[in-house]
Amino acid sequence: MIPEEYQSKLDNLQGGLLAWLRAFEYENEELEFKAVDASQARLKDAAGDLFSSASPVFTRLTPPDPCADLHLTFTTALNYFSESSEAYLAGGGPTFSNSFLQSRTFFGKGLERLYQIRMELPILEEFWFTTEAFANKEKLDPLFPRAEQAVGIQRKPATNDHARYSLYVPENYDHSRSWPLIVALHGGYGSGEDYLWAWLRPAKSSGHIVISPKSLDVTWSVLDPPLDAASITACIDEVCDQYTIDSQRIFLTGLSDGATYSYLTAFLNPDLFAGVAPIAGELSQIADPMLRQKAANKVPFYVIHGAHDHIFHIKTVQSTCGLLEHLGYDLKFDELPDWGHAYPYQINEQRVLPWFESLVAH
Repeated sequence: MIPEEYQSKLDNLQGGLLAWLRAFEYENEELEFKAVDASQARLKDAAGDLFSSASPVFTRLTPPDPCADLHLTFTTALNYFSESSEAYLAGGGPTFSNSFLQSRTFFGKGLERLYQIRMELPILEEFWFTTEAFANKEKLDPLFPRAEQAVGIQRKPATNDHARYSLYVPENYDHSRSWPLIVALHGGYGSGEDYLWAWLRPAKSSGHIVISPKSLDVTWSVLDPPLDAASITACIDEVCDQYTIDSQRIFLTGLSDGATYSYLTAFLNPDLFAGVAPIAGELSQIADPMLRQKAANKVPFYVIHGAHDHIFHIKTVQSTCGLLEHLGYDLKFDELPDWGHAYPYQINEQRVLPWFESLVAH
């Protein structure tokens, strides 16, 4: 039996951490680089004394024997989140991008540990599901998965054929039926280990397998499109060999440089993807020869871009969409008036995933 004092402190930390995790995601999605100070102030307020006193006090506790492993993993996660918060709050001016990327790395490492012990932390359970799916959590994330194949979050090493990639397979995976697959490409200087988390909640809640590959270099091979495209398709082939994937429901999306490269990957593999959703990226001029051939002009595209994007100007994307429409591409374009260039948690959940699912009926 867990002592009441220990359980009380554990419950309090869960509640505080849940609020901070949501705040961190919100700030990452709503971030405007002209208003970093305000974002940092909000995140600091959301943390309160979580990292300054509550977490260190809990870490120093001697856990009851049945909780030793839980305590170690949970406190390790807390330490990573503390480092994530510290990195986010420390950045400023032209150096903020580096601090932001560092905070993302620590954030992902914390989530990785937290996910391992999710069933022992009931107050935090709702973080892993959409609001609508939470009531069905026992079926979506059974205590004892029945699949013979590995499920959950997996990190796959590089081979001669592909770069390393991150994979999520829903815990209720059943090999006897076909599953949809989302391929999610990270932004420049990012990684699949990090970007997978932007898709974990909607994928877990709706029953989608997700591949988030790492680019071969610091970003995608836009100037030599076949290079990373071969790696991505090799990742897909490997997952299709191990899991029952519906070949008619393989979708592609990407953020920033990943969005730019999602166009090129689709143009090079016109029969592979059922839909492509570039987010906060632009179409590279390197694609001109492919456009002349109307490559992948039967593939639906859903372009999402913020009016305040400070990296890829909205007028460039408007022009791109006009060109694609002129060439007869199946295109949907959402210009988000209040968004800039940031992480698409709610965008993935509320816009991209429903659009992917709508294509099934076509």
